[in-house]
Amino acid sequence: MRWLLLFLLSPALAAELFLFTPEGPLRGEAQDGVGAVFGLVYAQAERFAAPRLVEGLRQGPVRACPQPLGLTAQFGGYVPPQEEDCLQVQVYFPLKAPPKEGFPVMVFLHGGSFLSGSGAEPIYAAWRLAREGAVVLLPNYRLGALGFLALPALKEEDLVAVGNYGLLDTLLALRFAQRVAPYFGGNPENLTLFGQSAGSMLACTLLALPEARGLIQKAILQSGGCAEVRPLEGDFRVGERVARRAGCDPGDLACLRKAPLKDLVPGGGGSLEATSFLSSPFKPHLNPRLLPKRPLEALLAGEARGVPLLAGATAEEVPPGEGPRSFAGFAEALKGERPQVREALLAHYQSRFPDPRRAYAAYQTERTLLCPTLKAARVQMAFAPTYAYLFTFRVPGLEALGAFHGLDLAPLFGNLQEMPFLPLFLHGEAKEQAEALGQGMRRYFVAFARDGEPKGWPRPPLYREGMVLRLDHPTGLLPDPYEERCGLLERLGLL
Repeated sequence: MRWLLLFLLSPALAAELFLFTPEGPLRGEAQDGVGAVFGLVYAQAERFAAPRLVEGLRQGPVRACPQPLGLTAQFGGYVPPQEEDCLQVQVYFPLKAPPKEGFPVMVFLHGGSFLSGSGAEPIYAAWRLAREGAVVLLPNYRLGALGFLALPALKEEDLVAVGNYGLLDTLLALRFAQRVAPYFGGNPENLTLFGQSAGSMLACTLLALPEARGLIQKAILQSGGCAEVRPLEGDFRVGERVARRAGCDPGDLACLRKAPLKDLVPGGGGSLEATSFLSSPFKPHLNPRLLPKRPLEALLAGEARGVPLLAGATAEEVPPGEGPRSFAGFAEALKGERPQVREALLAHYQSRFPDPRRAYAAYQTERTLLCPTLKAARVQMAFAPTYAYLFTFRVPGLEALGAFHGLDLAPLFGNLQEMPFLPLFLHGEAKEQAEALGQGMRRYFVAFARDGEPKGWPRPPLYREGMVLRLDHPTGLLPDPYEERCGLLERLGLL
């Protein structure tokens, strides 16, 4: 049900919007047929405690959760001011009469390696996505140690929440979205969860979460699979280091809760947050009371049965850069693997790429992001309609950068003028192609959210038919790249 809307100022430009709901009035903006409400509080976050839903609706100044300097900020993008009480959501919705069943609801989880990012970053402003006919919500969730710290004392205090505060935030964000969707014309029984990078990994974790059953009707995974969860006890030692760095005994939770924020979220390069992504302790944790199985195991067991899935990645998630300049260096980077695994990987990637930097970039792309994402689709296709894509678009004039990690966000949300995307799309041809691709991507995504099928031209076949959608200019179809790019990793037990 759509509630009363009032507009002030010029309707041709950004107008002030007032939305009157049964839970109280909201203030926002309207432009070009879309409304937006910013800084809507969905829960309260006390340090190292499960989030609590708020009663009624209230707004605050737009905030990000505390974080070290992430990629967005490093490349000149805007991240809102940081505050610990940061559990807000930004909402975008069409300013037209909804269909009888209501608009589909789409909840997007941002990336940032579980360490940085915010749903309020300008690159995620969902004006164009909502214009296609969807209510889009973009929540923040707690990050780094504040979101995922594991300690024995925290386990004794709350066995359910320990090490999973950020994951519980996203669970409450889904419940909140379901509750408020009707106020924006949305259908609370048609919710699509989607995310990119760490947000995609969180989305897959929520698919495995028993408490999230029934909240998610469809899911979209962008460049993030179902493998990035951690054993709880395995990260206790890291948690103890975090506590001591903050000047606290690891068993003194009162001290930890009073510790200066800078001691828990350092910005320096030598911090715990600077560890490699695969070994980072700040991720969702396995927990018999909350997350009893690894997400991929839950999918294999059919625990997301009936949830249609669209999953894919960019073709070159990790572009050649500062990687090893020799295959001896590549071998050194693989020293943690068993000897036979290391030899097989070296032989495979050296046969595909004579340049060791390109070989190592392909390995990182496939091991960490592309193959785990496609693996999720291969598992889920036995239980629900499943589609897959490969994003192969390269910016005209900057083709050497490849279809790199996060580039798909530029056409999808269409905020090409925002940093860090702005320098990529100053050239007319680059901007025109990205805009055309973005129109197609938004139609695919919103059609999938509405109907469970990414309708468009060309029409994607089900993944089990051996084809994937090629997101490029122009869009097309490709043979499934899984065997070529992921088959060895699968046989070596790395997926």
